[in-house]
Amino acid sequence: MADPTYQRLTRMRVRQQFAIATAARVSLWLGSDHLLHVELSGFTETYKRFYFRDIQAITVQETTRRAVWNIVLLVPIVICLIGILMNVPPNAHWTAVIVWSIFASIFLLPFAVNNLRGTACTCQLRTAVQTEDLASLSRVRQTRKVLEKIRPLIEAAQGRLTAEEASARMQEAASGVAVSWKPDPPPPTAPPILT
Repeated sequence: MADPTYQRLTRMRVRQQFAIATAARVSLWLGSDHLLHVELSGFTETYKRFYFRDIQAITVQETTRRAVWNIVLLVPIVICLIGILMNVPPNAHWTAVIVWSIFASIFLLPFAVNNLRGTACTCQLRTAVQTEDLASLSRVRQTRKVLEKIRPLIEAAQGRLTAEEASARMQEAASGVAVSWKPDPPPPTAPPILT
């Protein structure tokens, strides 16, 4: 059996932010007819395939993670800036200015990277039997690029829903009752008059 060719959609990313030694790393790959979710944890690799025909929904929800990290990083940056301002002329302690500047740059770099990456999000993929967190999709801009790549492939495998069909399926999911959508029949026309 020939190996399918995969295209990497996301780089390896740590699933849990604060776990260092036991953290699982995840990535997402594009196959010919499926997505491959790879999880590396210690010496174990886990692979999950999500065939395009089985994907029911991919949900993306913005989070406040970017704002929280900005606040966490701004506190030491402000402290370092106060230290710099307290040591410039007339006090002129240039060694202290250099030390405070080094500490400020240590916090400015992750602050800049956090803001350049854009708004943070969580992403989930849903099939009929499971819902999987796609932890490697953690920023909205990156997630949109991935969805632009896979949306045509999902539509090719499943077909495209019209607005009416999508509305009917959303009502069905919300009510929990099976609702079958049928288009309204055309209005009856009067029979022709024979003279």
